[in-house]
Amino acid sequence: MKWTKTISLLSAALLAGLILAGCGASDPAPLTLEKDFGLTVGGTWFPIHEDAAPLLAALGDDYELYAAPSCLFLGEDKEFDYDGVALFTNPDGDLDIWYLAAITSNAYETARGIRIGSSQEDLTAAYGEKYYWESDYEIVYSISGVQGDLASPCIIFRLDGQEITAIDIYYPTNAN
Repeated sequence: MKWTKTISLLSAALLAGLILAGCGASDPAPLTLEKDFGLTVGGTWFPIHEDAAPLLAALGDDYELYAAPSCLFLGEDKEFDYDGVALFTNPDGDLDIWYLAAITSNAYETARGIRIGSSQEDLTAAYGEKYYWESDYEIVYSISGVQGDLASPCIIFRLDGQEITAIDIYYPTNAN
């Protein structure tokens, strides 16, 4: 009887240990368009593939503007080049819809807290192991997770060794 009780207690302790160990080892949540694809400026979240006007207002007036006739849309494609981030837009009637934020300054971070200067270890802790290498120095996390899926929104992290040097948050408008 004592022996059965001891085995039961040991089994319960082992099971509890396995459950607790599994809690700390879970993979981060999968990417979502709503939660991961955007930019926070001044404490406000600006989702990608929306009107750029509110985000541009939050970023301020200190930018250089480059514009050219759009190859796919009626109007002009634009690049708003700020210190540390460039915002790219496509026209949609009277609106400019932003589809790419190219980050080069640690003043900006992703929704999961990764910024210029973060390590590859920080990156995988925040985003998990479900990425692919686009080149020898670019790690890509995409909604689909499929390498070569050019229609899938993605976040591209450029590295120099183990350190992140640039981040692109991208929604492929030319694939629609």
